[in-house]
Amino acid sequence: MCIRDSVRTIRYGQKALAFAVTHPIPHDNVSTEIHRSGGPFTLVPLPDRQGLPSSAVVWMERGPEAVRLSSLPVPEFEREMFARSAGIFGPLTLVTPRSVWPIIAQTADRFDGERTALLAEAAHVVPPIGAQGLNMSLADLACLLELAKASPDRLGDRAMLTAYNRRRWPEGTARVTGTDARLRRSMRLAQPLRDVRAGALKARYSPKPVRDKAQAVSGTRMMAT
Repeated sequence: MCIRDSVRTIRYGQKALAFAVTHPIPHDNVSTEIHRSGGPFTLVPLPDRQGLPSSAVVWMERGPEAVRLSSLPVPEFEREMFARSAGIFGPLTLVTPRSVWPIIAQTADRFDGERTALLAEAAHVVPPIGAQGLNMSLADLACLLELAKASPDRLGDRAMLTAYNRRRWPEGTARVTGTDARLRRSMRLAQPLRDVRAGALKARYSPKPVRDKAQAVSGTRMMAT
């Protein structure tokens, strides 16, 4: 962890591979996260590609493993993808180049400045778990829009920006802290504990009415392997 230039940064020694795939089984416009100790394997719905369902993938692993995966020949990489995805959408076909990104969490000390509002990843960065980054960014935008509509003649003044920081900084900081704890817990789980966690998730979300409601609300489903 380091604190510099009014920003708190946490590094995890993990990296994420980002790329797109096609697959034979539809995603039904629901994001899917498959968790294990190296980090989540996340499939995010994309429009169909050449008549096939398509997803963006964010695959988190410890740094050396992510680098190894990024350099595998495509056929071998696709075999690894299929195993890591638990076959939920069938065989995955790589359709874009693979890029590798460091995993960090980051929070600015304030979300406001002189006629400036920080939002989205200028204000807070979280590991790609549970679509938290997108949700936080949308909440930032909604807050600014609400404040602007309430006092259009004070757009960008000190009172408006102070109100924005007062409302968004505590929630943003809490979300970053919660996501950090969730990632660390996932990284530490031994296989027997992961099995217990998987069973608990399955028991909680497998009944169809519960699963349908959860997906309708969040648009994300989670699995543990």
